[in-house]
Amino acid sequence: MEMFGALDYFRGALTLPARGEGRHPARASDHSGPVAYIMNLFPNLTETFVYREVQSLRAGGLGVRAFSIRRPCEEEISPEAHQHLHDTYYVLPLPLGVLVREHIRTFCAQPRQYLRILRDVLTGSHDRWTDRLRSLCHFGEAVSLIQVMRESRVRHIHAHFAVGSATCAWVLARFLRLPFSFTAHAYDIWQDRLLLSEKLRGAAFVVTCTEYNRRHLLQLVPNLTRPIHVVYHGVDTQRFVPTARPVRAVPRILAVGRLCEQKGFATLLRGCAMLAQWGEPFECTIVGDGPLADSLRVLARQLELDERIHFLGRAFQEQMPDHYAQSDLFVLPCTRANDNDRDGIPNTIKEAMATGLAVVSTWFSGVPELVVDEVTGLLVAPDHPEALARAMQRLLQSPDLRCRFGTAGRERVVIEASMVAATAQLAALFDTSHPPSE
Repeated sequence: MEMFGALDYFRGALTLPARGEGRHPARASDHSGPVAYIMNLFPNLTETFVYREVQSLRAGGLGVRAFSIRRPCEEEISPEAHQHLHDTYYVLPLPLGVLVREHIRTFCAQPRQYLRILRDVLTGSHDRWTDRLRSLCHFGEAVSLIQVMRESRVRHIHAHFAVGSATCAWVLARFLRLPFSFTAHAYDIWQDRLLLSEKLRGAAFVVTCTEYNRRHLLQLVPNLTRPIHVVYHGVDTQRFVPTARPVRAVPRILAVGRLCEQKGFATLLRGCAMLAQWGEPFECTIVGDGPLADSLRVLARQLELDERIHFLGRAFQEQMPDHYAQSDLFVLPCTRANDNDRDGIPNTIKEAMATGLAVVSTWFSGVPELVVDEVTGLLVAPDHPEALARAMQRLLQSPDLRCRFGTAGRERVVIEASMVAATAQLAALFDTSHPPSE
């Protein structure tokens, strides 16, 4: 997807937000400037934790300047995120003349550095020839940002996701002699490892969202000297709060997430079919959209679950607290996709726990780091519909156990995964970072 986005170089006009008055080059020693956040698509409906992180850092007093390679469609983001459309610098679409001008400017000012960085980008670790083309596009995008970053007096560059946005951060940091870091998530370290070893070695530090991911990264690059910090994606524990839930004759199961393979929705439907066969009263609401939407609806019909399963489609963040409040149990049976993609800890699990919902999930990836079996919820083996059905049945039949797990889950999220705690960790890392030597 990133490679095709690069075609936007050749059409449209570059729209710049208001720039600061200063035009002096950024200095690595200047700690009064902002931290640059680079994303591929910002804000993004399925990555609400990113813009929430930016908002929380700013609320805590840290200057953050947002840069995004692509601009989202306004109707595809939550109303609460619209403000970011006006204070984010969007790279694409980028006219060819602007692109050429910035590359000529940079080459004339730093010819040896330009050629050295371009060489490293093209000769680095790539699995396919198309990866080299993608990396070349990211190099081009990064160079187009050099001047505006200087004018913004950026002091540190941070990227979300270890692919294209992190490549841009790596390239920019070398040109500007600034420290850079990135947050590694899921597909970007398990499936699409674009120049990953080079970025791990070049970063001032790396952040990832689970201990499971941290161990994986250390295995990928043995003897890594850069620190890797685990910072759970923070949940707004003032927004997602426990509420008095209605007493229902038919309990409601809730599942929220992108309708893709690693969320395990097919296993959920098969588990629900078993509950129905056992005569268990329930209904299940599935919130989300994605590539498996049609096939999951077909599967629900084949399992004769039409009257029990309700597909609600995409929902904005403003709607989610009510969905949690109207449910009795949260279920998300995470698994590994056939292409090796996987989640860390889905943020919807954290949100559900913050609202006091008991959770059923799987012994997979980072989920057990937050969902403690028999304490904050129940865990079963991935891709095991019967085990999932038994766990759901146990909690559906025991309101007291759901309440106990829900209370413990809320406490764990407040301590381990609140937005306040997460952004405090990040702010401290940014304040102590220094540019690594070449």
